[in-house]
Amino acid sequence: MSRLPTVSHLKIFEAIIQHGGMRAAAKVLNQTQSNMSRSLRELERILGAKLMVGDTKGMVLTDIGRRFESRVRLVLSELETAVNEVKQVKELHQGSVSFGCSHTKVFRFISNAVTGILQAYPNAEITLYEGQQSEILPALREGKLDFFIGIISNAISLGEFIEEPLFSCSFGVIARKGHPLAHATSLAALRNAKWYLPVADAGYYNDLESLFFPAEADIEYSILKGDSVAVAEHLILEADYLSISPKLIEQTDSMKDLFCFIPLREKLPDGHYSLIYRQQTTLPPLARLLITEIHKECSNDIAINRGRNVSSISTPQERG
Repeated sequence: MSRLPTVSHLKIFEAIIQHGGMRAAAKVLNQTQSNMSRSLRELERILGAKLMVGDTKGMVLTDIGRRFESRVRLVLSELETAVNEVKQVKELHQGSVSFGCSHTKVFRFISNAVTGILQAYPNAEITLYEGQQSEILPALREGKLDFFIGIISNAISLGEFIEEPLFSCSFGVIARKGHPLAHATSLAALRNAKWYLPVADAGYYNDLESLFFPAEADIEYSILKGDSVAVAEHLILEADYLSISPKLIEQTDSMKDLFCFIPLREKLPDGHYSLIYRQQTTLPPLARLLITEIHKECSNDIAINRGRNVSSISTPQERG
């Protein structure tokens, strides 16, 4: 065949079939009926065969037309897929994603996933905000963030979000090694200490405050609040503050020799981490890819810790 049909020929042919006739198809494509008719005749001349005939019900496919139409649908579908793939690759290379996360420094899978994406797409822009669920959620609702990873509390409604559970892990009271209260065994012994805690109006840390600092106790507590990991480390190491942290910090090479967990008789509730994003939104390709990498790296991390017999982390299935 010396000449092939154009994409325009194929789209007009498909439109006539889908909309049941020349007039309806012309209206949808914003073209005149004469243009539609001319395109169909050109297509038939290129193929050397009649594809459609008119009857009282409109345009009807011939036997050859039916055979040709099945191939046209496949060609247009493949072409659309190819165009979308090019757009997605372009968006990955030049795209951006913003997400929130709590305890970022403790979880290696976050940095591994981000590093992997940036190595594959060095021009991509990834922005990370650290904070707790109650603090990050407003930005997520407003579309300022693509997703959030953190401890999910039943006290905060997630009706407008999709939740993908990641893992659970143990928590404890953290201090510098050599702290005067490093060997305390009860919460009561720690209540006069200086504390640095995350800002949280609701959720996990808010629940812990009522456990650690009961309102009926006749004690004036010393509590400083903030979401800076750097400030927390400085206060714990230099000013003898205590804080609450995932026990996975014991697996972090840069921190395990500096900090210890106080051996309390009381067991703190586990933190249940999930990844959440808005239901009524389409995540950009870079965000979807990063989420996929986070799930993969998280699964690898859990498998590695299980191999080391580290019991402070578990999957949602193991938790259930």
